[in-house]
Amino acid sequence: MPPHSTIRRTAIDLIGRGFTVWEPYMDVSAVLMGLLELCADAEKQLANITMGLPLNPAADSARSARHALSLIATARPPAFITTIAREVHRHTAMQANSQSQQNVHTTSLGRAKTEIIRVIDILIEKMPTDVVDLLVEVMDIIMYCIEGSLVKKKGLNECFPAICKFYMVGYCDRSHRIAVGARQGSVALYDVRTGKCQNIHGHKGPITAVSFAPDGRYLATYSNADSHISFWQMNTSLLGSIGMLNSTPQLKCIKTYQVPPVQPASPGSQNALKLARLIWTSNRNVILMAHDGKEHRFMV
Repeated sequence: MPPHSTIRRTAIDLIGRGFTVWEPYMDVSAVLMGLLELCADAEKQLANITMGLPLNPAADSARSARHALSLIATARPPAFITTIAREVHRHTAMQANSQSQQNVHTTSLGRAKTEIIRVIDILIEKMPTDVVDLLVEVMDIIMYCIEGSLVKKKGLNECFPAICKFYMVGYCDRSHRIAVGARQGSVALYDVRTGKCQNIHGHKGPITAVSFAPDGRYLATYSNADSHISFWQMNTSLLGSIGMLNSTPQLKCIKTYQVPPVQPASPGSQNALKLARLIWTSNRNVILMAHDGKEHRFMV
């Protein structure tokens, strides 16, 4: 079959529109990788086309594949996120193998980073409650798609502002580390410079908010489910602070306080994502700000 035939574009459209029906009979990973391959160069193929004029076959296939990806992702966010995250982990392992490094960026996943980020952005905007359940996997994908040097230079908020809307995500400009709170009560700590991730377990329920102190020496984590706020001391040694020797940051929980639980404005609403946030007023003082304006002040 020709690579950009009408029959193939029709099949792509059917897969996108009927994904929830076909999913049990499909290799989801193969479908997503195939669609990413078709739309990897979509920006280039569609950039210079005047609206209203016929598309060439390759550009039409790219547009169809891009639309199908969006439909699949919004129909089944967990399937899209977990599948792409699994592929990211596989490709990261390939990248660690010196014999495979030269081939990594020629793969569908490596060439379609812009498209993957576009779809993740759509999911965050339209289906945040689905995204928050898989926030660590989403951050794994973002860390793969956006160069660490760019995040280090510009900051996470400028590189991908959508993810920073979640109170469960924090970025430290000083140490270039990202903290992501998970539904299981753990926190994933990413080092932007090395790409490495460390998990810390400090709560018995989903993380509601995380935030770094302005100087980067402390990380505050709060879980409304277990009604506790914890403070973690970051590694402040010279080697750790400048990321030498690929050192893993050493964290130590130095204080934990019990806090009265915050009640959502209305049960089952998206307000549960914005229950409370952490605001540092100095390097050692932080405010837990509830959605209703109530404040709890703490000192490390």
